[in-house]
Amino acid sequence: MKSMKLISVTFIILLSSCAYSPKVLQGDFSTITPAQSKLNHETNVDVRWSGYIAQTVNKKDKTCFEIIPSETNQNLRPTRIIPKNSSRFLACKDGFLEPHAFNERMVTVTGALVAYTKQNVGEYEYEYPVVKTDLIYIWRKQPPIRNINVFTNFSHFHCGISFIHGYCF
Repeated sequence: MKSMKLISVTFIILLSSCAYSPKVLQGDFSTITPAQSKLNHETNVDVRWSGYIAQTVNKKDKTCFEIIPSETNQNLRPTRIIPKNSSRFLACKDGFLEPHAFNERMVTVTGALVAYTKQNVGEYEYEYPVVKTDLIYIWRKQPPIRNINVFTNFSHFHCGISFIHGYCF
């Protein structure tokens, strides 16, 4: 029984160590947030911001995404947690991009903070930081995790996380 527990714990540790941030998102970027950038209207700063695409707008020569920022985990993946002091931003890329491929997806964008623009959110006039994007990284949708139990102590085994129906790791 103890060897089964040891194998299970080892497998979970190995599985979690496989998580990493994509190489294309690694690099030196400013730590400024969209909300902080609006305080001094900073520009010409390289940023890596993540969030949820609320809307995609195709313009004559570019495609712009209205993004609701979110927190990220240690692997740079956006979470569903939206900070209380968050500030929406626009990420624009030259050319046409298919809106259906992006709407309601979690993304991370990299690029230069180049401007600020005012647009309406409903009837509210809102100021957006604008990022000229180099990269738009679309995160895969994660399947729901089943059978999550809290390990209260290690003397009693609980099914931790099961990604495959009918199997317990």
